[in-house]
Amino acid sequence: MHSFMKKREYGLLKPIRLERAETTRRVYSLQLSKNKELALSHRGGVNSLKIEDNEQRYLLSGGGDGKVHIFDLQAISAEHLRNEPIASTARMDRHKYAVTSVSWFPFDTGMFVTSSYDTTIKVWDTNEMKPAYEFDMESRVNCQAMSPIASHSLVASAASEPRIRLCDLNSGAFTHSLTGHSGSVLSCTWSSNQEYILYSGGDDRTIRVWDIRRASSCLMSLDQDNAVLQDPLAETNTAHGKGVNGLSMTPDGRYLVSLGLDEKIRLWDTESGKNTLVNYGSSWRNRFKLHMEATVSSADVWPPLLYIPSDDRQVLVYRLLDGVLIQRLKGAYGRVICVEKRDAYQEFYSGSNGGEILVWEPAIQGENTNVIEDVDLDAWSASEAED
Repeated sequence: MHSFMKKREYGLLKPIRLERAETTRRVYSLQLSKNKELALSHRGGVNSLKIEDNEQRYLLSGGGDGKVHIFDLQAISAEHLRNEPIASTARMDRHKYAVTSVSWFPFDTGMFVTSSYDTTIKVWDTNEMKPAYEFDMESRVNCQAMSPIASHSLVASAASEPRIRLCDLNSGAFTHSLTGHSGSVLSCTWSSNQEYILYSGGDDRTIRVWDIRRASSCLMSLDQDNAVLQDPLAETNTAHGKGVNGLSMTPDGRYLVSLGLDEKIRLWDTESGKNTLVNYGSSWRNRFKLHMEATVSSADVWPPLLYIPSDDRQVLVYRLLDGVLIQRLKGAYGRVICVEKRDAYQEFYSGSNGGEILVWEPAIQGENTNVIEDVDLDAWSASEAED
């Protein structure tokens, strides 16, 4: 890094490239935080974590006890005390069974959405911490998803039925259903660069791609074998050997990461729908038919990293594009279920069925960690945006 500073001093390096190099160094050197600790607020496991994108200040957590908490990540706790939630759902309002996913409304923090095994999706007023309205999905909801970029206000649901239902927050009603899976839908996520494209993973081993504007909504069913000249909707197309219980998009929308109960991680090219055939090895564990939340590093990190929660009480960190395992984040007391990133601070948060939320932050330079000192700055191409 000293050499990079010298290059910047002599005008040989653009500021944005130095910033990216330092961001990458920090993200590649994560360790369990020595200064930040969140209170144990869930009696059950922590099933879902989401940080809002506007200020990256507030963290939502949904638990197996049916509760939802909001943490202020900028709050400074007294010495030897943990950061307590600033707001929580009341006993009379919370879900009857485990919360399976939480989502902030993309454009402000005045609203958030939760799903639960109690067959409901609830839309909450953040200021009152009360549900504004709820959707009865008539079956256990494994997760819900909102588009981070869309002009529409649709919530997609993955439930214990072979259809995906779309809930409209503007009207408070269902719009339509997407049918094609032959079993329970375990996961779903919206494209991060196309507002009407939705991905879903099912217990039938398939990943389906939907365009919600079309009458025949299903565009294709992804095939792990990349069969040539095969019908994109062929019944023989399978994405995994068992159910697909996790889907995550890269920030630029170019790739989709899928997690299977066959304990395989797959990386898909979203433009072609092809399996990239990246081999992530056999270290990862995923034995429970529950929704899992992985995450991908920000666009400023190169090579990009993939953070996968694992049943063996750790978060596995892989290089996204070649599958190399570079780090194991250990410290959880239970099976890790979800990972969430806080890009502006290069921090990561993980939740487990032990009920704890752990904070992972960059190490100080010079500490004995897997720090990359020499980042290949030439890997980033110069662009007009850097001028």
